[in-house]
Formats: sequence, structure tokens, C-alpha cells
Amino acid sequence: MQTHVFEHRGYEIVVQPEQNAYGAWQAKVSVRHADGTVAEFRPDTVQPEWLAQEEAVRDGIEWGMRFVDHKLEESHDPT
Repeated sequence: MQTHVFEHRGYEIVVQPEQNAYGAWQAKVSVRHADGTVAEFRPDTVQPEWLAQEEAVRDGIEWGMRFVDHKLEESHDPT
């Protein structure tokens, strides 16, 4: 399967779609900071299943972007 790489706010989001035994698509996602440290892997237990590979890729990208945005908001929260 093709790996998709996206840049978002200084982070690299890597999405790799995979088809499960039932024919549904899921996205393996990792997020890494520009310095090369891995920030997060998407847990396998919360992945939705999609009918098309493109849907899984889109979901993975959206998840990665939300993760980065949340991480950056946390780092700027003065509380």
C-alpha cells in the first residue's frame, strides 16, 4: 500500500491505508515532529473502517491534524 505523508504546523503526518480481512480499509497513522521524534501512533482499537482506501487516507489525515492542533493548544495553555 502507498504511504501518504503530509506536513501540518511543523509536524509530519504519515498515513498508510490497509485493508483488513473483511475488505474494509483502515489507516495506520503516525505523527512526528520536524525534529524527528515520534509524537504519537494512532491506537488500533479506535480506528473506523471505510469502504474505500481514499476515505481511510482522508480520515487518517484529519485525525493527525486534530492531534497536532490539540497538542499545540495544550502547549500554549497557561493553566
